[in-house]
Amino acid sequence: MTDNSLFSIIPYKGRLIKLDSPRRAIAYYRHHAVDLLTGTSYPHDFTQWINENKKILLNAIEEKPRVIHLFYELSFLIENDFQFLKDDNLLVLDLEFSSFQNISVGAYKKINLKEKKYPNLKDYKKAFEIGYQELLKGNCYQFNLTYPYLYSFDNHLSPFDFIFSLWRDLDSRGAYGSATYIPLFKKLYLSNSPECLFQYKNNILSTMPIKGTLKRSDNDDLKDLWRKLVNDKKSQAELFMISDLLRNDLSRIELPRAKIVKRKFPKLVPGLIHQCSQIDVELGPTVSLWNVIDKIFPGGSITGAPKKRAINLIHSLEQRERGFYCGSTLILYQKMNSASINIRSSVVDFSDSTLLYQAGGGITLKSEVKEEFLEMTYKRDSFIRTLTL
Repeated sequence: MTDNSLFSIIPYKGRLIKLDSPRRAIAYYRHHAVDLLTGTSYPHDFTQWINENKKILLNAIEEKPRVIHLFYELSFLIENDFQFLKDDNLLVLDLEFSSFQNISVGAYKKINLKEKKYPNLKDYKKAFEIGYQELLKGNCYQFNLTYPYLYSFDNHLSPFDFIFSLWRDLDSRGAYGSATYIPLFKKLYLSNSPECLFQYKNNILSTMPIKGTLKRSDNDDLKDLWRKLVNDKKSQAELFMISDLLRNDLSRIELPRAKIVKRKFPKLVPGLIHQCSQIDVELGPTVSLWNVIDKIFPGGSITGAPKKRAINLIHSLEQRERGFYCGSTLILYQKMNSASINIRSSVVDFSDSTLLYQAGGGITLKSEVKEEFLEMTYKRDSFIRTLTL
């Protein structure tokens, strides 16, 4: 049986674009794959997917819309941390669609969420202090500490209730947001991400990490808020470290010529103001899609620096899968060639009527535990309040 109700929706230039009529939809694990249209599971070595995407040039024009969700645990394979990788870790959702159409926000039911599980300051402080000792020892310079929030909702809600509720207003739509519903899993992967892992245009690959956050309200003076954020030494240290890490990551793709073209600029999202930078590198015509993924995934802003040490430390502190959260979503179609970092993201599970949301932030030597915990709640509120208003 083929299930053609699988779809993706992308906010793009004030529109919502629905990708439908899937031609191919595969979930890839390390040693097997699942056809999401038929439900068939079969043996598959993930290196086959890698080799296929080594043959696809970054500057190739995709004739059919393709959406690739990279899950955070793919980082263990890229970094050769196989001891952390489980056989049932979902690594990639690779979806190709036959058609697309512009859609409008339709009628939707109000989303009411009931909190079931959330982090407490005591547990957060314990993990924070263990990680902070690693900073003091010089084993890493920054690490991204995150925690899950689990909610329940009424079982009469549909995927479109969540999508339309989140994106009912233009101002609420993340620049790199995406939504994909997988009927076989009964899950909606819903991201309102404002952060770019990469975008590629005219041979230039750009990445724009977010580091530094302040809460804001409609009555705040944006100039004053931005001045406060720019002058915050902790936020500046976060941004500069990750910008330098990403400059090195981009330089590893082909030639060591990546440049930081914007050191600081503001980004507004619901309830928050962020600090960003932009790093560019010019690439030749033979660079493959996998070559880029291999060198820059996962984004340094959601790991820390050095990346491999930060990934190992995060795994020991968090002791859970991040999954869709902190992975990336690639959109490939004609001139669209970009990838998000899946922050402000959730997984809506219709099999048990739960929504999993995760949030966190970068920890440096200048971090204070209570301030970091509070910032994490601001990031939760940015998504949950937008969804449920």
